[in-house]
Amino acid sequence: MKYLKAFLIVISTTILVNIFLSSLCYFDIIRNTTNSVLKLLSILIFSFISGIYIGIKSNNKGYLEGIKVGLITILFMTLLSYLGFNDNFNMIKIFYYFLILIVTIIGSVIGINKKEKK
Repeated sequence: MKYLKAFLIVISTTILVNIFLSSLCYFDIIRNTTNSVLKLLSILIFSFISGIYIGIKSNNKGYLEGIKVGLITILFMTLLSYLGFNDNFNMIKIFYYFLILIVTIIGSVIGINKKEKK
């Protein structure tokens, strides 16, 4: 259940922020390149937050919990991009997915360290 909650934190907030950013791009308030960078930053920020959440909820080995949540998020995003949008596989996506995994792991390690200080 805690993995589902952490996963939903990432997906729901990312979808809401991406809808907002896409509407700003649609009305020419921000440019397309700025939109792409902000979307990546939003995914990374919310992955970090979900990593902190799962780290606080776990008992030990926060990096393993971060790997689990990061891989669940990456799997969902991969399935969505291939099945939903018929998007091609490239090296930039591997870098993005690796970044998401690393940020989630760092967040979970920080979360478990915050829990131990209490």
